[in-house]
Amino acid sequence: MHELTGTVVAIIDSQTDAKAALDSLAGGQFDAELLHGEEGRAHLSQDDAEGLSSVVKKLAVAFGDEIRILDRLDRALEDGRSVISVDVDEDHAAAVADILEEHGGHDMWRLGEWSFNRIGSEGSGEG
Repeated sequence: MHELTGTVVAIIDSQTDAKAALDSLAGGQFDAELLHGEEGRAHLSQDDAEGLSSVVKKLAVAFGDEIRILDRLDRALEDGRSVISVDVDEDHAAAVADILEEHGGHDMWRLGEWSFNRIGSEGSGEG
């Protein structure tokens, strides 16, 4: 599992596009993980200290209602879409967002230990 401080997450509707995005990210030397289906939902909901849900739960405590990110990711997986998480430093987050968008990525966030930023063409800024 990824260290999620400095992770970009995105939803991709097509599993084919998600796999193509994973290949493009690997070609760019980015460490990415693809979540899909019930296995992805189980992975997302793991209650370990390093899991994606752990980071989002910290955000919920810090900012109130940001648990909606986790809910949105879970709903996407439940609906048959995919979620990709990518380990990336701040300097390369925009390049990762570009790759993900090229493959249909949307609803993207760059997660920090206590913060998140929406990224991509849908807009940016503190969430």
